[in-house]
Amino acid sequence: MSRFSALVDHPSRNAALGAVLLLLGLLLLGFTEHADRLRAMGEDALGGFVLTGAAAVPGPSANGKLVLAVGAPEVKTPARDAQFGVSVDAPALVRKVEMFQWKEMRYGGQRSYEMDWFDQPIDSTAFGNPAGHANPGAFPINAVRFDSPDVVVAGFKLAPALVRMIDGVEPFAPDLSRVPPNMAATFQVHDGTLITSANPDHPQAGDLRISWMRIVPSHLTVFARDDGGTLVPASNPAGDAIAQVLLGKHSLTDVLTDAPQPPHFKWARRVLALLLAWAGAALLLPRARRRDRLLALAIAVIPLAVLAAAFWFDVRMLAAAILILVALAAVAVAVWRWRLARPEPRQA
Repeated sequence: MSRFSALVDHPSRNAALGAVLLLLGLLLLGFTEHADRLRAMGEDALGGFVLTGAAAVPGPSANGKLVLAVGAPEVKTPARDAQFGVSVDAPALVRKVEMFQWKEMRYGGQRSYEMDWFDQPIDSTAFGNPAGHANPGAFPINAVRFDSPDVVVAGFKLAPALVRMIDGVEPFAPDLSRVPPNMAATFQVHDGTLITSANPDHPQAGDLRISWMRIVPSHLTVFARDDGGTLVPASNPAGDAIAQVLLGKHSLTDVLTDAPQPPHFKWARRVLALLLAWAGAALLLPRARRRDRLLALAIAVIPLAVLAAAFWFDVRMLAAAILILVALAAVAVAVWRWRLARPEPRQA
């Protein structure tokens, strides 16, 4: 026998290398199962598995599940302010109402008064000198947000409650040529707004100015639960609201910053752990049985399956039970192969 063969076939070296490979396989599997267990516990805390990416599409497989839908919003029906005949192809239209009012300014012990456009009523009765600075009070027309009844993201229709969660207003100059006659009799168009002033350049106290803004994001990220193709607000098992609507494109880690992340390449890591343990078990076998690959595989599977079952025991009981059955089956195979194996005949 050559010196190289003697080094390779040395029983103690084989046993040491086999133990190291088996231990590496167990460690790799342990880290993988631990991370995947945390991921599963995070899903349980949310109330279910989250569909993302290509899996986040409407259909029977998505119904009832949590979904992370990312895409450009499609507006099937415009948002409309019917009172003024204003509409826009956007998820939301916002009417802004301002009144020309007095405001009291205080500098030390001095008071002064100025007039400007304000979007909230100012109570002039609380002024130090209310005479000649009276404001009308409540607005006769309210500021309102009008949401589109049909907004779709990544194929999912958004429930009204989710549409209301979309923010990000921007200026909007609507077409004011279709103002209803009753409103046209009171308001006139001025710089893209409607104003009640007879002379828009010199408004008086109590004059109203109405303008509009729109909410038209380029992309939305919606985290909610699918209900027959419609995304609806979601709650976790504790009853806490977890639905989110974010501007732009975001990943699940952006939406759920505290959620444990699944291990990368978890199945590749599990296969590698099995290969390492298999090689280690083969080296630990007596030389006469080392060529029995099925025996070595069965011996490697036993501790791997038991270890994985331990991680999943209190999280996924069905998976833990299956892994225990796999371990028992591996024990049966190992016993069978050990009994069938015959020592190689010694060479003369």
